[in-house]
Amino acid sequence: MKVRPGSDQLSWLYYFTRIVVKIVTAMLGGTTIIGRENIPASGPVILAPNHRANIDPPYLTLLTPRQQFYMAKEELFASKKFGNFIRGLGAFPVKRGEADRAALRFAADHLKAGRILTIFPEGTRSEDGKTLLPAEKGFALLAKQTGAPIIPIAVEGTEMVLPRGSSKIRRHRVTLTVGKPITAKEIIEAHPEAGKDVLTLIGKEVMGEIAKLMGDKPPTA
Repeated sequence: MKVRPGSDQLSWLYYFTRIVVKIVTAMLGGTTIIGRENIPASGPVILAPNHRANIDPPYLTLLTPRQQFYMAKEELFASKKFGNFIRGLGAFPVKRGEADRAALRFAADHLKAGRILTIFPEGTRSEDGKTLLPAEKGFALLAKQTGAPIIPIAVEGTEMVLPRGSSKIRRHRVTLTVGKPITAKEIIEAHPEAGKDVLTLIGKEVMGEIAKLMGDKPPTA
């Protein structure tokens, strides 16, 4: 079932899949969630986690019973069956490596409808799955234009469950740390010296908050 902007109907597939994820992740070593109370029970919000492994999205469903909607690379929709499956889970395609305005508009529509939009600011995973990458400007533009609160999330451990380049799933505990919400407007107002380069500023601040949550250094670029 595809959920469209403007509909408040929860996908039954998402509901069922979340139950399965709870069972499977418990078998894989469990999940520690810190700061879950920072995610509002209603209203638009952008969840901004770092990206460590392809298995990140299932773990993120454990953060809140609310359905999350997210961009997924266009290639994942090449298979009609798999494409329909992830659409039912709230995914919609985005063309990587270019400014996909259609995807950004669709994402903004979800926020206008009061939903949760989950975006990996980095856009992709780093080679080692641990190093934080600079945020993509499309993420910052969406946050600036919609005004939706951004919640930084530190994901740790998924790169051990499913290492990059491997198809073998391993047992390892995963930790998800949820930060306090912040808006693009608050970031811009706190840094008037940024001038016109506000999209870079927003990305740096959000990635910096994620780094703080995991006690790491923010990306340098």
